[in-house]
Amino acid sequence: MDTPRTKNASEGIAPMGILSLNEMVAEPESRYECPVCLNWLRDPVITTCGHKFCKSCITSWLQNSGHCPIDNINLSMKVDIFPDNYTKREIQEQRMSCPFASMGCSVKVTPLDLDAHIASCEHNQPQTSSQCVPCSFRVLGCKEQFSSQEEAQEHVKRDTMTHLSYLVNAYSEMKITNDMSNANIDPKEQEAMVLWAPDKDGESKPPSLTNASALIRALYERVVVLEQRNREQDIVIGNISKQLSALTVAKRKQNNEMLLRYCMGNYIWRIDNFKTRLDAMLKDHSKMLYSPGFYTTPNGYRFCVRLNISPQNPLCFALHVHLMKTDYDECLEWPFNGRISFSMVNQYEPELTQRDTMMSNSNLIAFRRPAAEICLRGFGYTEYAVVSDVVRNGFVKDDSLVFRVHIKCV
Repeated sequence: MDTPRTKNASEGIAPMGILSLNEMVAEPESRYECPVCLNWLRDPVITTCGHKFCKSCITSWLQNSGHCPIDNINLSMKVDIFPDNYTKREIQEQRMSCPFASMGCSVKVTPLDLDAHIASCEHNQPQTSSQCVPCSFRVLGCKEQFSSQEEAQEHVKRDTMTHLSYLVNAYSEMKITNDMSNANIDPKEQEAMVLWAPDKDGESKPPSLTNASALIRALYERVVVLEQRNREQDIVIGNISKQLSALTVAKRKQNNEMLLRYCMGNYIWRIDNFKTRLDAMLKDHSKMLYSPGFYTTPNGYRFCVRLNISPQNPLCFALHVHLMKTDYDECLEWPFNGRISFSMVNQYEPELTQRDTMMSNSNLIAFRRPAAEICLRGFGYTEYAVVSDVVRNGFVKDDSLVFRVHIKCV
């Protein structure tokens, strides 16, 4: 690997539907996911070779290629594509809670209707105020105030345990107050107190033998009531813990998306569990690894990196970049024009890091505006590095392989 060798940048095509490294929690189950757009199946159809797609996705795909994106079997829209009404009914029976459920929205909709509901949800409103913003746990005892809603939300996320304590105390006080308002004292407790009441001198005496069994029964029933209350509190705390876990996952996902959007075209791709992933690619050369999509600027071009076994030379890796669709593509200049740099980091001897640079080619489809979520054609090296050299020469450390990618518009 330390001997320089010439590599020619070329355009390569990437089959869709290959497992990506940036799987997310909210993604659909694999049986409900379209291998082309990687979203919920819309108007699902099934092919004669047994694969499911969105009708619009497979129609667009076959217009360009004429074969199945999964196994490359030739397909015809007229004779090989059939509506999958069973899967369509299953998806329509799925129900998802509104993301604003914590703000009072109780609506549950199908996955395909969720985006439309979010856009029209009455709880999807920005909260602004020119005055001090109190903590949302104010009624439970938190006295903190803030100058903006963002600071208040950060406070709620940061002081989780304190607010949880407020909530548990409030719940306990509420139960006690309700018990006292419904009856001055619990009937079972009152029965026990009567059976073991103090005499005029203020000294408690054991109950008579005739009342002993009644006292034991009353105490037992009182213990049962207390245990039931304890279980109810455990359920409440368990539900709160689940909500906190969901908030933590959502926050981590948001942070990752922010890093990808504001990396300014400088992205470090760490491939963990590399040995397992490599073994899978060596057994099935159609398997490929994709990085998360990262941006050249916050509202600029979006790229991802693909690593796979070279179809021309099974002893080598192929490395390509792919353009991805964004919400601001209509504001960008097409085709993309810029410089693309790869660095495969040698984690034991950094001076042996492999570096390569290539310029875009405006005549290639790979740099035109993407028509799908990810451009079908990539640009890079079909024989980037010898597999055995990558494994043997210090590029893999702690079962991780690291690439540094820099994409700059010119």
